[in-house]
Amino acid sequence: MSYIVLSLSHHQAPIELLERAAITPSELDGALETILGAEPVNEAMVLSTCNRVEVYAHVEKFHAGLDALAEWLGERLEVDATTLASWVQVEYAEDAIEHMMRVASGLESMVVGEPQILGQLRTAYLEAGDRDAVGRGLHALAQHALRVGKRVQSDLGLAEAGRNLAQVAVELADRDAGGLAGRRALVVGAGAMATLAANALRSYGVGQIDVLNRSLSRAQALAAKVEATAREFDELDDALREADIVVTALGSSGGVIDVAQLSGAGETTVVDLALPGNVTGEAAALPQVQHIGLGEIRDRAGELDLAIDGAGADQIIAEEVGAFLTKQRSASVAPTIAALRERAREVIEAEVRRLKNRIPDVDDRAMGEIEYTIDRIVDKMLHAPSVKVRESAGTPGGEAYAEALRMLFELNTAESSATGAVAGEVRKSVSKLRGEG
Repeated sequence: MSYIVLSLSHHQAPIELLERAAITPSELDGALETILGAEPVNEAMVLSTCNRVEVYAHVEKFHAGLDALAEWLGERLEVDATTLASWVQVEYAEDAIEHMMRVASGLESMVVGEPQILGQLRTAYLEAGDRDAVGRGLHALAQHALRVGKRVQSDLGLAEAGRNLAQVAVELADRDAGGLAGRRALVVGAGAMATLAANALRSYGVGQIDVLNRSLSRAQALAAKVEATAREFDELDDALREADIVVTALGSSGGVIDVAQLSGAGETTVVDLALPGNVTGEAAALPQVQHIGLGEIRDRAGELDLAIDGAGADQIIAEEVGAFLTKQRSASVAPTIAALRERAREVIEAEVRRLKNRIPDVDDRAMGEIEYTIDRIVDKMLHAPSVKVRESAGTPGGEAYAEALRMLFELNTAESSATGAVAGEVRKSVSKLRGEG
């Protein structure tokens, strides 16, 4: 079994395609059920953001697993395999491990180094864990990738740099508008991205900020944080006409702001951070509208100084991939070593019982010394093959050592007894992460 990633991201795919592929919370159950219904796929988690839609899976076989994932995505996008191949990126085994760590670190994001992706990956892992879609394989990788993301952010000081998609978008808007200081802004939405946008607007000296959201209480909560004014959602048309800059990040399945609503407005800068976009194409094309969507942000990010220490980031990722592989290789032979020692313990116990029956007059102290000596002899005999199996696990042909032990000693390494423990470990990790969030 190994890891595989099927990635549809801003690197290869047009924003319109990412909009079609985006997974809403209500669609996640069905997506995971379909993916896990494929025989080669044992575990899966789906990451859907404004930058990417990715499936991380633990599969029995590469080609069969890839076919299953590609079939699911192709049907979702209603495209054939040939067309899909030109848009997706596929990573397998060690490359898949590296990819998740790079994603967690923000190194594959539209705004390189942005920290929000770490929380988004964490949520994807939690959601998959809640649905029992994560087992031993993805649990280990996701946990490690989240730690790596935190390390990269910390070691390179990325969190302090204030990098995020909303910040970059507002900076571009500030350039286009000749400055935002004193302007009136409208924020549509009250989630994480809307919060980032509102804070960015404040940092650029915007005068009044109005906040609209379908839930007035959430709009009021955001407004309180940034000294803004919360308004009812049915005031959207008026608020659009009054605003100089509009930032929208409202979760929806289609356009929320259309031509009719913007046609009566004056010169307006509209920043659309939603996926799918909140602003219809016709509205974005109006002559008085300066539209900045995800596609524009991707194309224009080069205008800003967003460089990071690439060599330092690559070094961290390389170290962490090596550490993860070493840990996985050791874990892969752990059941064999445990079974070998369990078999030795069974033999020792059986022989000690036999000896006690044959010479019942031996006192407990002497029998204890005999049993202790047998234990030491067996432990010393098993030490060398145990170490050799661990050391050879990741080398070419290394699995042959573990297989030889299983065959020679007729070991049963079935993990049925460990399944409950693994599931418990996943649930414990999910509960801990939710507590931290």
